[in-house]
Amino acid sequence: MRWQPCVILPRTNFMPESNNQSFIIGIIAITVIIFAGLVWALVKTSSNSPSVEVKDEQVSFSDDNDPVVGSTSSTAVVHIYGDFQCPACRIAEPGLRYAMDKYQDQVRFVWKDFPLMNLHKNARGAAEAARCAQAQGKFWEYHNKLYDTQTDWAQLSDPKQTFLQYGNDVGLNAATFDACASAQAEDSKVSADISEGNQNHVDATPTFFINHRRYFAMTPQEWDAAMQKALSK
Repeated sequence: MRWQPCVILPRTNFMPESNNQSFIIGIIAITVIIFAGLVWALVKTSSNSPSVEVKDEQVSFSDDNDPVVGSTSSTAVVHIYGDFQCPACRIAEPGLRYAMDKYQDQVRFVWKDFPLMNLHKNARGAAEAARCAQAQGKFWEYHNKLYDTQTDWAQLSDPKQTFLQYGNDVGLNAATFDACASAQAEDSKVSADISEGNQNHVDATPTFFINHRRYFAMTPQEWDAAMQKALSK
């Protein structure tokens, strides 16, 4: 059974003035969510079906400031648009880590921040903290820590101290990390990724581009099939 991605929800400037209006808006919101889920399910089914060819898309990437792991010379590149607070991203992590462990000698993996702030109140702060870890060469360790402990910090009213503790856990210089996170010193990198994701029509997390082909959450077996296709070209 497939898990649902974290999907961008439409925003509204309408402010209800009565219980009836609130009820109507609630019904509309639920309808939108259900419709988005059905559309995603159809896309997911198509993207994983061996009888349907996944087409290249007109997307572009600028990776200069993004965390990278794997072969720097490979022509096979995976771009990962993720949200640290997204439950679907956490559930998809075992498949992604499987692919990274197995193929990093042949494939380059690039992280792209895409926090869905209208859904996840702590996602932007987590992304900024991870970029501060990147500044000390520990992005992927911090990335793993955030996903492994997601249920511990996702609903905190203020996760700052928890994020600082995670910095200690992965071996960061505490003072440097605290100063970076408090000043939001790496936030421009997060903003650049969000802008790029919007230009590439990313509307859900996790979204993966293997070269210029769009995929969603995948099992290890599906990662194998996608990687072999990319490497065979």
